[in-house]
Amino acid sequence: DKNVVTVFSAPNYCYRCGNMAAIMEIGESMEQRFLQFDPAPRQIEPDTTRKTPDYFL
Repeated sequence: DKNVVTVFSAPNYCYRCGNMAAIMEIGESMEQRFLQFDPAPRQIEPDTTRKTPDYFL
C-alpha cells in the first residue's frame, strides 16, 4: 500500500559488503525517486579487528 519504505544507506558496510548508498527523494507531489551512490574511495586502513563478529555468522 506504499506506506513504508526502508532505505539501508551504509555504503560498503564495514569495508566488506561492497553495496551502494541510497536516499529516497520525495517531491512536492509525493513522487518518489531513489538516488544511488558508490562508496567514497577508501583513504586509510581503519583500526578494526579482522575477526567477523558473531552476529554476521
